[in-house]
Amino acid sequence: MVMILLVVQTGMWFLARAAANDAAADGARAAAVVGGSVAAGQSQAESVLGHLAGHLLVGPSVTVTRSATRAQVAITAHTESILPVFSLPVTASAAAPVEVFRP
Repeated sequence: MVMILLVVQTGMWFLARAAANDAAADGARAAAVVGGSVAAGQSQAESVLGHLAGHLLVGPSVTVTRSATRAQVAITAHTESILPVFSLPVTASAAAPVEVFRP
């Protein structure tokens, strides 16, 4: 029974990691567009994370940074545990070049 639960827990980790990667990429794109901001990237990443991960992630933390040339989003969390004291960490990050309008 423990082996079956370990397989299910591992599957949950893979789904949570995929959701975190997608949310980080969407957040980086939102922060990097012309007129984008750190707040826009944060909002987009949290929104996508909520829709895709749902209750798979516990205590997600989204960090967005933006410089003149690069926007980056980092997400850290843990998977929901179905086994006592067995929560796997999930980390994801994505970066995108900042768009600049040049007439």
